[in-house]
Amino acid sequence: MTRLQKVTLGLLFGYVIWEIAVRVWMSQLPPSDPVIRADLIFIYPMLLVFILLSLWQYVRSKKNLQ
Repeated sequence: MTRLQKVTLGLLFGYVIWEIAVRVWMSQLPPSDPVIRADLIFIYPMLLVFILLSLWQYVRSKKNLQ
């Protein structure tokens, strides 16, 4: 497992923790309060880039072994 793949797993784990914390926070808000998740504008593209790079690395390493 490469360093990039480990970082990707760490980011995914951190995102799950963040999402749980945000959902707990949202559950404590009054029902009439709007929730605008501007954080996802940054989180989703970053996760997508890391996941795609990790998958590309994994596929490339499998090709080299054959």
